[in-house]
Amino acid sequence: MRFLEVVCRALLAAVFVVAVANKVFGRAAWPGFVQSLRELRQLPDAAVRPAATATVTVEVLVAVLLLVPVRAVGALGFALAACLLGAFSVVIGLAMARGNRTPCRCFGVSSTPLGWPHLVRNGTLVCVAVLGLAAMTTEGVVEPPYVLLAGVTGVVLGTLVTAAEDIVSLFRPLR
Repeated sequence: MRFLEVVCRALLAAVFVVAVANKVFGRAAWPGFVQSLRELRQLPDAAVRPAATATVTVEVLVAVLLLVPVRAVGALGFALAACLLGAFSVVIGLAMARGNRTPCRCFGVSSTPLGWPHLVRNGTLVCVAVLGLAAMTTEGVVEPPYVLLAGVTGVVLGTLVTAAEDIVSLFRPLR
């Protein structure tokens, strides 16, 4: 695996692991996530819970695929991540077009309504997935210390992505 590929794998895996953890761990997490999907009003009521289950299942699958150090498996992980993030962007865009500003529960409880920052974040993560896939075409051996450094770099960047709303809110003026 090349340095850039490892950074992209670790970044996306961290993002999806945090997303899953914040949707399923804690007494109110899962019901809150299901309710947020219901409030998006994109699905019939009967389809909300299965859609929530499918979302979390695919997020887990993406993280696992990206963490398996086999090129074909990683390529599938990058492709699935890009498709899932694209689907999330479509849902967000449709909700925004209908005037629905339900807060995003992507990474747990949030009071930030859906908006352009969510689309930019998802678009950036799609670019990371495409970049990781493109980096897989490069040849060369990477020494273990560099793989470790790349992995840590990716995890740190992924964690920053998941905390971006909170970080930005620190710099907003008090009301």
